[in-house]
Amino acid sequence: MLMSRTVRVQPVASVLAALIGVIGTLALVWAVRREPLALPPLAYLDALGAFFALATWSGALLWSLLRATAQTWRFWLTALLLTVAFLTSLTPLVIAVYALVGLLIVLPVWRTAVTRRAATYPLLAVAALAVGYGALALRGGLRFDAPLAGAALDSFVFWFVLLAATLPLLPFDPHPTDTDDARERSLRLFAFAWLYPLARLYTLSPWNEGWSFATLIAGGGALLWLSSGALTGNTRRVRIERNHRRLLAVALTGIGLSSGAGLAAGCYAVLVYLLLAVVENDDTPTLPEGAHVPAPGIPPSAPVWLISGAIPLTAPFIATWMLIGAGAAGGVTILAAVAWFTALISALPVVIDSPVVASRRLWIGGGISLALGVASPLVVRLFIQPIIEQLQGGLSVYGDVNVWTWVGLAMVNSARTGITALPTIGAAGLMIVLSALVYLLARLLGVTLPATAVSADSPSYDDVVHYLRRAVPWLGEPAAKASDHDTR
Repeated sequence: MLMSRTVRVQPVASVLAALIGVIGTLALVWAVRREPLALPPLAYLDALGAFFALATWSGALLWSLLRATAQTWRFWLTALLLTVAFLTSLTPLVIAVYALVGLLIVLPVWRTAVTRRAATYPLLAVAALAVGYGALALRGGLRFDAPLAGAALDSFVFWFVLLAATLPLLPFDPHPTDTDDARERSLRLFAFAWLYPLARLYTLSPWNEGWSFATLIAGGGALLWLSSGALTGNTRRVRIERNHRRLLAVALTGIGLSSGAGLAAGCYAVLVYLLLAVVENDDTPTLPEGAHVPAPGIPPSAPVWLISGAIPLTAPFIATWMLIGAGAAGGVTILAAVAWFTALISALPVVIDSPVVASRRLWIGGGISLALGVASPLVVRLFIQPIIEQLQGGLSVYGDVNVWTWVGLAMVNSARTGITALPTIGAAGLMIVLSALVYLLARLLGVTLPATAVSADSPSYDDVVHYLRRAVPWLGEPAAKASDHDTR
C-alpha cells in the first residue's frame, strides 16, 4: 500500500534536476579551488565538501540518464540532505542530516524480517556517527572549522566515526532478489557518503599512527572480504553488489593512508564506485544453463571488460593502481599486494557474468570508464588536488601525487622519489598480462560459478587441456598421459 502511493519524479524532470545540481556543484568546485569559504554560522565551503556534493549530483545525473527510471521523492530528498551535510560545519547538523538519510534508506525496505535485519546496518552507522560527532560537539567541536576544534578529537571520537564509515560497506541486503524495486535500490547509490565524516576529521587535526593503522585494517579486511564475496556469491545480484562495495573499501583504505596519495586514491575510487553502481547490469540476464554462445561477432562481454578492472587505463584499473602506488609510497607493501590480489579476483565475476546482449548502458559505461581512466590526471588536478592542498595540515608526508595533465600521474614518497608512474608503456604492458590471466581464468572457471554456465555438460580434463594448448601455442604439444593418471 505504501509503495503504491509513492510519489515519483518522471525521467525528464529527473535529468533536469540532476543537471542543475551538477552545474551548481561544478561552480562551487571552481569557487573553492584556492581556499575554503566560511560563511558563518552554517555554511563552510571547501574542496572536500564540494567534491562529495559533485559526486552526489553526478551519480544522480548518470542514474537518471542511463537508467531512465522515474525517481522517488526519497532519492531527491536524500541528495539534497547530503549536500547540506557536505556544505556545513555544524556537527549537530551533520548528525541530524545523516539520521534523516538513514531513515529514508531504511523506510522502503522495512517490510519483512529479512530486510529488517539488513536495514540495521545504516541505523547502526547513524548511531555510531551520532556518538562520535556528538562527543566532538560536547567537547568544544561544535563547528569543526573552529580554531580549537582539533583539541576535541580523540580516540573515542575517531573509533565511532570509523565504525560509522565501515558498517555501510557490509551487504545492505544479504539475499537480494530480482523483484527488488530498482527505484528503491537507487538509494544505495549514496553509500559513498558515509566516508565523508571520516575524511572530514583531517580538517580538525592530523591522525596518529594507531588511527591510520585501524582504518587500513578495516579497509583492507573489507577489501578482501568483499572481493571474495564477489567471486563466490550464489547469485549474480550478490556478486555485482559485492563488486560495487569493493570500490568503497578501496576508498576507505586510501583515506586511511593519511597521505595526499592515499586521499587521491580514495576520492578517485568514489567516482569509480558511482560509475559501476549505475552502469553495471544487475538486471540483465546472463546465458541460462544449456544455452549456446551467441554467434561470432562483437561479443556481448566486450564492454564488460572495460568496467572489470582488467584492462589497462580503464577507471577501475586506475583506482587500483592509485591505491597500490599510495601504499608503496607510504611503505605499506602488504597493502599493494592485497590490492593486486583483489583486483584479479574481483575482475573475474564481472567478465564471467556476461549478459546475453550488451545493453546501451553497458556500452556507454565502458566508454566512460575508458575516458575517466585516460583523463585521470586531469580529474585529479581539477577535483582532487585542491582537497589535498586544503587538508595538507592534517595529512602526513608519507606519499603524495604528482600530476602532469594529459601526460600521467606519479606517486612519490616522503623524499619526493618516484615510486610508480602512469601511464607508461611498461605499466600498460604488465597489465595486459593481468587481462590475459583474467580471461584465461574466466574461461576455465566460468563453467563452475553458479548461474553462469553456458553448457549443461562440464568439460573433461582432456577437453580443457586440449583447448588450453590450442589457445596458448607456446605451451607445446600435449604430453602422453599415463593410464593411471589421476584426473581429479
